[in-house]
Amino acid sequence: MSEANQPIRVERILVSLDNSRHSLAALQAAVELAQHYGAELKAVFVEDTTLLRLAEMPFCQEVGEYTAIVREISSDGLSQGMVVQSRWVLRSFRNIINQTDLRAEMTVLRGAINDTIAAESQSCDLIIIGKTGTNPLGKPRLGSTAQAMVKHHSKPLLLVEENNRLGYPMIVYYENSHLGNICLETARALHHPEETIIVLLSEDEPEAFSANSSYLNHWAEENEVSITIQAIKPHATTRFLHIIKGLKTGLLILPHDLETPNLAPLLGRLEQVSLPVLLIRIGDESVNTQQGE
Repeated sequence: MSEANQPIRVERILVSLDNSRHSLAALQAAVELAQHYGAELKAVFVEDTTLLRLAEMPFCQEVGEYTAIVREISSDGLSQGMVVQSRWVLRSFRNIINQTDLRAEMTVLRGAINDTIAAESQSCDLIIIGKTGTNPLGKPRLGSTAQAMVKHHSKPLLLVEENNRLGYPMIVYYENSHLGNICLETARALHHPEETIIVLLSEDEPEAFSANSSYLNHWAEENEVSITIQAIKPHATTRFLHIIKGLKTGLLILPHDLETPNLAPLLGRLEQVSLPVLLIRIGDESVNTQQGE
């Protein structure tokens, strides 16, 4: 296997937890992937110092998202609430981990959430976080932590949404590049022999589409992998999102390259993708570099 065709290497997984349902979905995905890779699992709960500082400001109040009830906020009350939440999350973590034989630990940290997760991720190969919540109108949204991680992540990043789980179909966007091959090989490393990988391929340039299709079919035959190639148009994101909308399990693997015009519409609408999404960047240090791994 050439260096260009290496999957990501996962030996240590970081999952960021809070007391939300999408966070628990992230934990479940982290457990499944840790079992698949034989990886260590580290969970973190971050007591957000940004919120604590805001609570110290005069006249700081909270308005209920659904009830519109206004109440005073104190730093002591907020800090106590964080302790209660962290204990609940720790119990949930232990209940799940105790049913496995994984090497796993959970740490409660205090700091700015995004900075803390970024710092903790430096010793890990894969970051997993809950992707979205919903606003009072029921519309999906990308959480603030997810937005920050998507923008700044330097390691493979898995975004997981509540009510959806890792599984099949496995869908990977392919482009003829080093990053595209990494994504393809990562899909092969994760897929089940009895399942078919769906490969998304841009048909924007007919000659390139034909050449890439031939390569993919040869790759599949050589590696004894079943694939189906789905031609997509660069600006047909809405149609693709409609196709996968009803899926409750699966995985979408995307090369995270903002300079690829064909990917920009999809990367800009991640909040509307119901499946778990694995984003891989070309600079990810967790890409295998040893021959034959």
